[in-house]
Amino acid sequence: MSSSQKQPHVLVISYPAQGHVNPMLQFCKRLVAKGIKTTSATTLSFSKSVTFDKNNHLINLETFSDGFDDNGPDEIVAPEVFFPKLREVGPKSLSDLVLQLDRPNVIIYDGFFAMGP
Repeated sequence: MSSSQKQPHVLVISYPAQGHVNPMLQFCKRLVAKGIKTTSATTLSFSKSVTFDKNNHLINLETFSDGFDDNGPDEIVAPEVFFPKLREVGPKSLSDLVLQLDRPNVIIYDGFFAMGP
């Protein structure tokens, strides 16, 4: 890559569940090992219930709204409430995040994370 080219940047979006976030973080580590700037994103409410390695400066960690930002880590929302709210709030919140990140070259998302109608 020449000095005039912008470093590639990948945004990896994880469904907010431990069994989804961990494999995506492992994928992010592989991207970083290839010299790719990597940002991992999950919902703000989920991020309160897990501990991320704050010493890992290789993967940027970001959050976006699922509509339950004020919930504490022990406040579980029923799926029939969570998914409609996520479909309502998530697309705008993710769009804002993409713009905030200066439009990553590639967006990779968990296949379980469909937010369409």
